[in-house]
Amino acid sequence: MKRFMKNKNGQFVIIAVLMIAIMIISIGALMHRAVTYYKHEPWEEYLTLIGSIELNSRSLVELSLANYTNTDSPDLNILRTHLEKWQINLTRIYPGYGITLNYTLIDSGLVCDWNKNASFSAANTTFDLNINSIGLKEFKFNAVAHLNLTILNVNNSTNEITATVKEENEVPIFNLKKDNFLVEGSNITSVTSSYDEQYMLVYIIIFEGTITTPVTVTVWDQRGIKVTARYSID
Repeated sequence: MKRFMKNKNGQFVIIAVLMIAIMIISIGALMHRAVTYYKHEPWEEYLTLIGSIELNSRSLVELSLANYTNTDSPDLNILRTHLEKWQINLTRIYPGYGITLNYTLIDSGLVCDWNKNASFSAANTTFDLNINSIGLKEFKFNAVAHLNLTILNVNNSTNEITATVKEENEVPIFNLKKDNFLVEGSNITSVTSSYDEQYMLVYIIIFEGTITTPVTVTVWDQRGIKVTARYSID
């Protein structure tokens, strides 16, 4: 994961655009099939349509945050740009049903608070969905993407870094591997996780040699969202 993010940041925007195109084509196919079926089972299929729009909107917020955190020159308007295209494409994909998707951002909707013991990346968007053909007005849903990295301890005598990684609602992220982490100035030999009574789940990062303070650790989750935290050794 980190090798891809480190060396191909310049291609991330292209990948993001391709993923958006794939997402739009997929939902377009779903909508086309649903149109012919609504006459027989309308509400079941309308609920499927609403759920698909909500799911893809959330995925777009996550994708925008991953793009933002992995770009050398972050574009503060990237989430707004993606959402504006999503609004336009929805009306084109599903004409005649009066679908409008409005959104609300606080500032850019993207926040990165890095280089601290506890650091995070986050995106937050509120949506209002209207489908005039069925009288649906202001169906509200929220899309939040969040990744938190907290360095709990660095022990040079045992070559161990202890950290937690959590997503939305402080839920620990499982199954992160060595390639999901980067320790500046050192090579990682292994990464393991274990239950912790206080933090629920902690990661133990084993590194080579001795690293100087402050210790900088970067993590990428499975969505590609990035966070960098920094820890000063007393």
